[in-house]
Amino acid sequence: MKTDLTFFWFATILYGLSAFFYILNLLFKKEKFIRSGIILTWVGFLTQTLSLVWYWVELGGQASTLYTYTLISRISGTTWMGVLVFLLAQLSAKSLRPAGILIMPITLLLLIWAGFSGKEVGTFPTMLATWWFWVHISSGGLAYGFVLIAGATALLYLLKECEVSSTEPLTTQPLSTYFAQFPELKVLDNLNYRFVALGFIMLTIMIISGSLWANQVHGRYWGWDPIEVQSLISWLICAIWLHLRLTFGWRGRKLAWYSLFALIVIGINLSGIPFIEKAFHSGFRIQHQ
Repeated sequence: MKTDLTFFWFATILYGLSAFFYILNLLFKKEKFIRSGIILTWVGFLTQTLSLVWYWVELGGQASTLYTYTLISRISGTTWMGVLVFLLAQLSAKSLRPAGILIMPITLLLLIWAGFSGKEVGTFPTMLATWWFWVHISSGGLAYGFVLIAGATALLYLLKECEVSSTEPLTTQPLSTYFAQFPELKVLDNLNYRFVALGFIMLTIMIISGSLWANQVHGRYWGWDPIEVQSLISWLICAIWLHLRLTFGWRGRKLAWYSLFALIVIGINLSGIPFIEKAFHSGFRIQHQ
């Protein structure tokens, strides 16, 4: 097995253990499980970083020749950005550590899917390795990361709101230790808004840089290929979310559910949809038999 794949599978195992501890924490509500989960996430992230670094080392450190662009490399890069956003967020606010209950299982499932697919997505010509390409894929990965943690904060909001509602009739009964470690509902609602706004900004940069990149390569800014349409749909979903909050004053549960819906659509777009034949992005697709 290639060295980068070895690191990839070690990272997948570590993320799996992290997801397992997060699930144990949800079931048994013990803080020690979250501590184990976040430690395993850090170790898995560093191992995944080694996998990606080794992959680029084997390419000579640059996209100077044609090389195989695999499903593993794409999904690993996207999930790496998602975990990075989560780790940075929980460093700035320790109360966001429970967000791993959504982030780590999703990361695990995406990596397992990529690892067992064994598919080559295509080749990457040197002519495509412009600065706009790097801005395009980086902003896309960050968009996924921000929407992912927005969905996680939305899930925390729904879980805590359910617990608060169940204890309200018994005013003398405090929240359990598990739910007490979550941020306050208003804080979760505001964090959800901020992360969606950041995701929207990154999607905007992704689309603009992608258009400029396409113009350099093909002489047109927009071609309405399936990937471009899907990216536009993702952008509109975030724009609608912001419009509902800022114009119609939506808050709380409704927007939390909407954030989970947005995560599903944008996650599919950034991780799975871009493997369609006969499109501008056909250089990054599964070779169908």
